[in-house]
Amino acid sequence: MSFLTATRHISPWQSFNEFFVSIVYFVQGAGGLVGIASSIILREQLGLDFMQIGLIGLAATLPWTIKPVFGLLTDLVPLGKFRRKPYLHIGPLLAFLGYLLLFLYGTSFETFFLALILANLGLSLTDVATDGFVVEESNENNASRIQGITQASIRIAAFVTSFFSGLLIFQEIVTPHQMYLILAFIPLITFISSFFITEKPVESITLRESVPEESITRESSLEHYQTKKLDIRIFTPAYISTLIIIFTLIITNTVFNAQIGEYLSTNVPWLNPSYISIAIWLLFGAWMLSYFNKLRKLKMTSKMIFIAILFILLWRINPGTGSSMFFYVKDTLGVNEGTLGYISTISQIGSILGVILAVKIFDKIKLKKLLFTTVIIAALFGLTSFAITRPEWAEWIGSTTPFTWLAHIIAVPVYFFDSLFQWIVTGEGWTNPITSAMNLMPVEKFLYLQSIIEELVFMIAYIPLLKFAVLITPKKAEATNYAIIASIMNIGLAISSWLSGWLYNGLMGIYHPELEVSAIQVDVIEILIAINIITSLTCLVVLPFLKTTEFEKISKE
Repeated sequence: MSFLTATRHISPWQSFNEFFVSIVYFVQGAGGLVGIASSIILREQLGLDFMQIGLIGLAATLPWTIKPVFGLLTDLVPLGKFRRKPYLHIGPLLAFLGYLLLFLYGTSFETFFLALILANLGLSLTDVATDGFVVEESNENNASRIQGITQASIRIAAFVTSFFSGLLIFQEIVTPHQMYLILAFIPLITFISSFFITEKPVESITLRESVPEESITRESSLEHYQTKKLDIRIFTPAYISTLIIIFTLIITNTVFNAQIGEYLSTNVPWLNPSYISIAIWLLFGAWMLSYFNKLRKLKMTSKMIFIAILFILLWRINPGTGSSMFFYVKDTLGVNEGTLGYISTISQIGSILGVILAVKIFDKIKLKKLLFTTVIIAALFGLTSFAITRPEWAEWIGSTTPFTWLAHIIAVPVYFFDSLFQWIVTGEGWTNPITSAMNLMPVEKFLYLQSIIEELVFMIAYIPLLKFAVLITPKKAEATNYAIIASIMNIGLAISSWLSGWLYNGLMGIYHPELEVSAIQVDVIEILIAINIITSLTCLVVLPFLKTTEFEKISKE
């Protein structure tokens, strides 16, 4: 019996491909390593306002919006004999280069933005190629289990890296920029592992259902070959180049927006720079619509997917406080970087618990009912953010005996590892973790409780949504179709990131015109909390029109 065969009996993975999938998503989750570092670099070292920080968030998300193109490449444009493996070699190397450039040259808005684009292009390409494996091996019976593996891998990585995110900086062991150097080497784990995955050679793969051997004639074989060539030719190089041009325009307009605005005000004063931004995004939307229409004509997707896309888009477009809440908690409430990192670490425990509950318990509930319930609960839970902007509420909750002891129980393990790390690495004396947890401020106790519950609720809703995405994915173009759904999620996130910064700057101009837009104002943050709660409910308008039984039928065809 081989080693791989033996391990299948004792591991949650049924093949090395599944194990590789967990590696890929672990590497994605490791991005939490620079969570605190990026905020410090952007705000304190580069002096960016919240609008610019929102645009940096757009840079981290924008490459993920063109996942359908990567899906098309990995489905229809094999390199050598394989559809997936070559792209799984290329993607991690791009991510490595992007993070390395962030370490070396991320010293201005422009260089930070462009290097982050490159890193996420690599991660996005890797993700799409991996998703092809995921969808190929998924069905109605195992979709939740496989999605559970992927999300658990992300959250475990986030749990580990978020612990060090604040600790290494707070203890001044490394600088914020050096955190990106550490992160740069993590995608190389995927690069090395990609050489060991198994994939059928492209000669044994067809885009349409196979024909029984005895029914194959020279004519039918020729007809199939011509149809396959037609399938590929409908996505001409010029057509793909159009998206690359639009994508480049979006990046150029975002990075050099100030310079473009200055040039237009001098030479073309009647042309508002915002009109250019709107026109470029409308071009992007038009291209995506034409792309979906081509897929529908080729029967590589279904009509109902458009309603699903609208639901997911509305579910993800919910602008909120963005970075303003982070710096309010840090600068106004006085919560240090180390504690913020630990709070992020604790939130990942909530995510892992949410994955387990979603797969083991809530998977038995009808999908639409579960989505409706979790959207409502998540919106109601969003009201707890007002307890952060009104510290007296958080102190009252954090001082209530049951919540106090629960916060202590949650925090003690984190401070145990904190004491262990400092004792071994820095040589400091052992600190009693129970004492550290007992000495937390009431608002810190509240933040621990809020973070773990918030992520638990989110993950219970997110796993069914990912299962939903798998079920609506027709076979034979797995990476392309799943990438459509994932890209819509990321478009929603990109819009939310940009809107969060834009709304903060706009509201500051209305309520506090005498202050710099980079100032932190609680009343503006509270308005953004309310906007976030209201917009999170808009997806419920589309929910009655979703026919999940149709998707389940498609997934079995």
